[in-house]
Amino acid sequence: MIKIYGITEADVNRPLAELVENSKEKVVIDDMADYHEIFYSIEYIVLNFWQKKPALKDKNVLSAYHKLKNDFDAQKKGSLADEISKSVKALLVYNKIDGERSYTYEEIISCVKYLIKLVKQHRSPSKIGYLQWIKTFFEGNLPETRKEIRKYIDKYES
Repeated sequence: MIKIYGITEADVNRPLAELVENSKEKVVIDDMADYHEIFYSIEYIVLNFWQKKPALKDKNVLSAYHKLKNDFDAQKKGSLADEISKSVKALLVYNKIDGERSYTYEEIISCVKYLIKLVKQHRSPSKIGYLQWIKTFFEGNLPETRKEIRKYIDKYES
């Protein structure tokens, strides 16, 4: 058993429904910052997975996100979707242990849906536009001005 911060492998293998608050209220994400730790727990795993498997493409990430949107729990062991699922569940367990923010099922799924849109927005001929965007984010090099954004798009997404 893996045990980090009091979180066990059994914890991350529990159904998502057991780790979230009960609410069927629809969630619309207007600001990623409101769910930063969920997005971080997902995209950090995607970046690490890509670093270990450089053949990964945006379409693989998109597929993983769709699988999670449809069924967050039943993922092939060792797959990208499985690793993301475990990462999010570990965050939820950690938050419960530490008395931090809890989330609803709809909030988690809405985050995944939001990321599906982002993957589609960052399409590129290289087939890694979204992956490159995540890498740029984690390196702290996101473009800020219109000129920097145009330069970034020309370099990675055109």
